[in-house]
Amino acid sequence: MGFLSDHPHTAITETIFRIVSSRDYTLEVELAPLIQLIKADHNDYNYTINQEEAARALRKKIKYGNRLQQSRTLDLLDLFISQGVKFTVMYNDDKLLQRLKGMAMNSESSGSGEKYEARIIKKCAGYVISWMNYITQNELERARAYAGLYQMGQLVKQKYSKSNRSRRGGGRSGGRSNFMDDSADDTLYQSGSLTSADRLYRIPQINLNKEAPKIRLIISDALASAVSLQNSLIGLPRGKYSTDDEEATSKFIQARAIRRKVLRYLQLVTEGEFLGSLIHANDELVAALTSYDERSAQDDASDENDHDSYNDDVYDENEQDNSRYIGGESSSEEESLSSYQPSTTSNPFGDHNQI
Repeated sequence: MGFLSDHPHTAITETIFRIVSSRDYTLEVELAPLIQLIKADHNDYNYTINQEEAARALRKKIKYGNRLQQSRTLDLLDLFISQGVKFTVMYNDDKLLQRLKGMAMNSESSGSGEKYEARIIKKCAGYVISWMNYITQNELERARAYAGLYQMGQLVKQKYSKSNRSRRGGGRSGGRSNFMDDSADDTLYQSGSLTSADRLYRIPQINLNKEAPKIRLIISDALASAVSLQNSLIGLPRGKYSTDDEEATSKFIQARAIRRKVLRYLQLVTEGEFLGSLIHANDELVAALTSYDERSAQDDASDENDHDSYNDDVYDENEQDNSRYIGGESSSEEESLSSYQPSTTSNPFGDHNQI
């Protein structure tokens, strides 16, 4: 019977699997019959077993399902909670709560070993915080049915609030790297090829005969660094951020430093054989650095609104109105909660890596 052989697999599981796997089914319409299935044998033992089965089915689609199934499973769970259905056993199922928390905090991978997509992480985190707000607004903090959801919501809210405060106070660390604003490496002013007057007045003139070997080396290093960074990005697993990969981050920092030297030589070399090669090297570095930026977790954060550390409204793939229980206006995807990325010393956009 497969991986469900040790657990009950009744119409409850079949119904959940069916309605979350296709948009042909309207979740609001399917909700009432599903609730009746769970409540069908309303003695304590069977009622508990039915809720455990429902929690297990939800968890499996969140863990092993595709993006559509994951999204609709979250929507279905939200409907249970927002409609005031008190399924104490289901809402306090340890494995379901652990899976939801791991998804919301981006600390666990899916059943296939890949990271959850950013939009799913945002949706899950938004729902978790909204459930906590629902519990608070209805003064249900002490209700046993919502104990697990409330505790999970507090943890997720705390993590996102801390992360967003760090981004707002950390300068560049909250957005893209802004490598295009990097200045040229002015250490070349100390080069022996510059005359005393050149160093004093910073006149951009150099002795090309002496500097030619260095320029050739910089061009070679720049092209090699750009290719190396692009290759490291190509090798990233699907769904993994460039900022989470130590090798890609190290090559990004290296490429960025080399580009500053290229920029300096572009200031000094205004004509001749090296000019075209320096321009080409700069273009290749810019392309590679841009690719890293586009694969970074920080790119998601750059679209955040800066009004709160999190947004109570939830991104909803089907554009449903979540204000029915959180008392706020419906939100677009761009206004939804950004995916959580902890601040680490390897962050290439952090202050310690500013140039």
